[in-house]
Amino acid sequence: MFDASQNGSQLAVWFLVPLFPLIFLLIGWGLKGADDPQMVSKGKFFMLLSTLGFAFSIVLAVGNGAQYMLLKRALTRHDYHVIEGTVSDFVPMPRGGHATESFRIGTESFHYGSGWGSIVFNSEWNRGYIHNGAQVRLAYRGDDILRIEVLE
Repeated sequence: MFDASQNGSQLAVWFLVPLFPLIFLLIGWGLKGADDPQMVSKGKFFMLLSTLGFAFSIVLAVGNGAQYMLLKRALTRHDYHVIEGTVSDFVPMPRGGHATESFRIGTESFHYGSGWGSIVFNSEWNRGYIHNGAQVRLAYRGDDILRIEVLE
């Protein structure tokens, strides 16, 4: 149902994100050459914002790429724990989002957020597979859920 090592294609989006701030850089560059001092100031402001946005997006892209490589290596080397059992005490994400889903398998509890941009299992990946009574096999490392298999 879910395997973090299969999410590499999701990383492509993160490596395209730095292109968007460059659009604002071009706008700022164009405004910087204007005759109106207010437009020149706006151009400089656009260029500053785009530079900060570009740097931030590069950090996010590199961070997600590094996380993906670490998780893929952990799965390849079997450097994780496995638990099997029945899901209980499932608390779903509310319709408004921005909360934590959680559940238990035996004595182990698991929790995760909406996971915007995350490579590991999160509420976006759940799509109803995890619910009370579901029979699952789960591979995890620390707080990260790397793989989930659900018995149907």
